[in-house]
Amino acid sequence: MASHSHPNAEHKDSCSSWIFCPLGVGIVEAAAAGLWEFWEQPLTSVGGKPWSSVPSTSSNDKMALIVSWIFILGLIVPDLSSSLLHCPHRCHCDDEKLDVNCEEGHLDVLPIALNPSIQRLVIKNNKIRIIDSSIQFYSELTLLDLSFNYLFNIPDRTFGHQRKLQQLHLNHNKISTISNRTFVGLGELLVLNLRGNLIDQIDAMTFTPLSKLEELNLGQNRIASVGLSVGAFVGIGDLKILLLDDNLLSVVPPEECLKPIDKLAELYLGTNPLGHIEDGALAVLSELTLLDLRSAGLPNVTVGTFGGIENLKSLNLADNQFRRVPSGALGVLRRLEELAIGQNHFESLPAHSFRGLSNLKRFELKGSLYLRRIERAAFQTNTNLETVVIESNKALTELEEETFAGLLYLKHLSLRNNGLERLDETMFSWNSLRTVDISDNPINCDCYYTRLLLRLQSAARVSYNATGCPQHLPDQWECEYALERNKNLISVVVPLVAIVTAIALAFYRFRGLLREYVKNGCKSKAAAAAAASATPAGGVPVLAPIAHRSTDLSTVVDYEKPLTDEDYVIRASNLYRGGANQPMLNGAYPLYLQQNPAVYYNKPLPITEL
Repeated sequence: MASHSHPNAEHKDSCSSWIFCPLGVGIVEAAAAGLWEFWEQPLTSVGGKPWSSVPSTSSNDKMALIVSWIFILGLIVPDLSSSLLHCPHRCHCDDEKLDVNCEEGHLDVLPIALNPSIQRLVIKNNKIRIIDSSIQFYSELTLLDLSFNYLFNIPDRTFGHQRKLQQLHLNHNKISTISNRTFVGLGELLVLNLRGNLIDQIDAMTFTPLSKLEELNLGQNRIASVGLSVGAFVGIGDLKILLLDDNLLSVVPPEECLKPIDKLAELYLGTNPLGHIEDGALAVLSELTLLDLRSAGLPNVTVGTFGGIENLKSLNLADNQFRRVPSGALGVLRRLEELAIGQNHFESLPAHSFRGLSNLKRFELKGSLYLRRIERAAFQTNTNLETVVIESNKALTELEEETFAGLLYLKHLSLRNNGLERLDETMFSWNSLRTVDISDNPINCDCYYTRLLLRLQSAARVSYNATGCPQHLPDQWECEYALERNKNLISVVVPLVAIVTAIALAFYRFRGLLREYVKNGCKSKAAAAAAASATPAGGVPVLAPIAHRSTDLSTVVDYEKPLTDEDYVIRASNLYRGGANQPMLNGAYPLYLQQNPAVYYNKPLPITEL
């Protein structure tokens, strides 16, 4: 049969020729014993009668009788073979895949009647207290899972026959001690899981028989720093993943302890009371790509903390005691792609909090009770972010506009279970967005939020989870398109104010020149008008009043002596009677007028003369 579980019906089919399998085994054994006795002893009776009363028979007849017995057994044994390899109650057995799964089968011992060729045996969540010798029958195993049982001890050389075993899961038992004799024979083992036991001591060379081991899980035990021997990891130089989280380590394992596993790629030291990490403590692990330091009681990290491990791609600093983002220390991790930094004590994410992390693709910040503000430029230098998870930060009530707008490759955004009261569509870029979760926030259902919901609903490529709003709100459209109107108004008012300001400044700067220009222009127009009106039809110009001079005619007096009415009458009569060459005032032109006649003509006439 290809596969079978063990409800009662299937068990009945597997033992169809017998009331129950143990009885069948007994019958076969009895038949074999009787046949042997028949062969060894002479026949003295047949059917309860004396052999002498039966007609004489030859040895050929005796042989024919034995062959008949063998024929009958031949009909019985094939059916018995299938019944002997039965699948225990509540187990699932697949004879094609050679897989047996007895999870939660209420077994207290290892089953002995399974197919000896099985390759995968899972007996987790049972009541097994010891691994007995029955395990040696399953030498073809590649995976053995005995997790979540009641194992207290692993006898030496228990797995000596499992030469092909690649995965051994003994996690969540009550194992307290292991030694280098525990794993003898497991030269092909790749994964050893001892998580969730009571181990407090790892002696030197404990794992030496496991020369091909790649993953070792010692998490959730009682291992203290003093219980971790210097040579604990000798002999497993191919180890790639080491879990020491949730133990009692007060310091990072020393360099001598880590040096044999310098090819390590992933190290989990979280949930240990470290409190501090010395500079360069992990430098020997130059190929490390993942470091888990969550819940390590760290008040801070420095540039030296990550000295020698600058190739990190994933870092977990959640649930420590940071009061500010360690931007400087993180800046040396140029290849970092994943960062978790939640459950710390900082109140804000300032601008450029993660400068230098240009390759960051996933950011996670959960459960920070004191986080109140995320500044607009917090992720300005992290333009390759694809996933942002900011959840369960109850003091975070508001995000600035365009907080995530510069993240053009953002695909997954979760703002679930914060204290956010306002959200709008300008906060993030829509170019690559695929999933959005803004549920469980006390968001005000204003027009900004309703427009965001409409945008999410209309975006065919985006799946979202959001808190809905009532269909009819009293002020639902009160600020409809307010943002666009404000932007349009600003785009008109700002240039207009700039132009007016520029003109005012120009007037103020050149006010003196403008005043002179206007004054000179007015004077020129007045002089031209006066000259035109003072010229009679005959072409003789009317001369302006003459300034009185001193007796020295070579100079001109700086003041004008007032003229009497008689002077104006005499001058006018002389002008019109004798023309331009007639003498004036005592019969002669002043010398300066003869030399400068223009002065004479440019003087304005008094109003009384007109």
